[in-house]
Parts: sequence; C-alpha cells; structure tokens
Amino acid sequence: MISVPWTPTPLRRARDIILPAPQNAADRRPIRAETRATLLRAIASGRRWLEEIVSGTVAGPAAIATREGCSPRRVTMLISLTFLSPDLVKAAVEGRLPRGVGLARLVDPPLAWAEQWRMLGLAQQSSPKSP
Repeated sequence: MISVPWTPTPLRRARDIILPAPQNAADRRPIRAETRATLLRAIASGRRWLEEIVSGTVAGPAAIATREGCSPRRVTMLISLTFLSPDLVKAAVEGRLPRGVGLARLVDPPLAWAEQWRMLGLAQQSSPKSP
C-alpha cells in the first residue's frame, strides 16, 4: 500500500487587506477617468432625481426606479450623493480625487462636510475664493 500525503485545497482563498504605504499628497495618483465619469454621472442623476421628488413630478424613489429600470435602493443611494460637500464635488470634476475614491466609497456619506473628507482619509481641500 502506498500512502501519499494530501490535503484538499480550500474552497476560498484567504484575503488580506493591504494598506498603501503613506504617501505625500503630491505622490498620489489621480482618480481614473472612467471612475470619475461614472461618479459625476451618478451625482448628476441623484441631483436630477431629488429635484423631481421635491418638485412633485414623481411620487418617490420607487417610481424613479421603475422608470429607470433599477432598484429603489440604487435610486436612494444616488440621491444621497446630492449631499456631498461642494468642494468634494469640485475636486471630482477637476479630477483631483485620489485613485480609489469612487462611487462605492461616496454613497451614503455623513452629512457633515468635514466628516466626508475625514471618511475618505483626505485633508479637506477648499477651493480658492475669487475676489
């Protein structure tokens, strides 16, 4: 009789969270163009849908979800993007957000604008005021 040591391979691989090395703000790579476009499209949709609900042209998120062919949860998630800090939206438009900040990280943000920046692990970048 021949004996061969064998153990079955696990069904799931072990996954670890790898944190990036600390970097200077100048060393960060900018958000990907596709991610930026998706994020801006989602913010625009959320703002449009919120305006429709506030003005009374639609009954609520369920009506928008039916019209758009998505879930009511998606509608409410995108509507939550309307409460993002104006400086955060401006940074997204200008492509100044770092890579890794996208739609999934910005959905359901805290209402306090400073907390939104802190949630992302970023220093608040206020836009220069024009005279």
